[in-house]
Amino acid sequence: MSDQLLALNNYRFLRAEARNFSLEILTDILDKFTAIVEERREELASEGVQAAKHAKKLDQIREMILSEGIDISELVQPESPVNENKKVREKRPAKYEYIDLSGDHHTWTGQGRTPLAIQKALDQGDTLDKFLIKS
Repeated sequence: MSDQLLALNNYRFLRAEARNFSLEILTDILDKFTAIVEERREELASEGVQAAKHAKKLDQIREMILSEGIDISELVQPESPVNENKKVREKRPAKYEYIDLSGDHHTWTGQGRTPLAIQKALDQGDTLDKFLIKS
């Protein structure tokens, strides 16, 4: 809440400030606040009516679906669209093999970032041919 609204919510502050205004101005302010409060009440009532109408429509639709013998879960789980034009690329075969710093055996396709173990060997003067998988 803003500082101004907090001040308006303080009874002592309002009483002290009210002493600085005439009764006509205070009455005008009261009328404006009353109008604002009534507008807000009408908005909330309208929202309640709309929510009730929406709930009633949902109940009617639910009853109609159940009377037709349709399971609601069939409507909730949409089928994934099948794109027949999309070609699935096969996974690239591994081209290099290496043992990492912890002693585990790994393979690398040669695409993407160079594994740390291979990069360290290349920095020391080795070539990628050393890591080629011999078939």
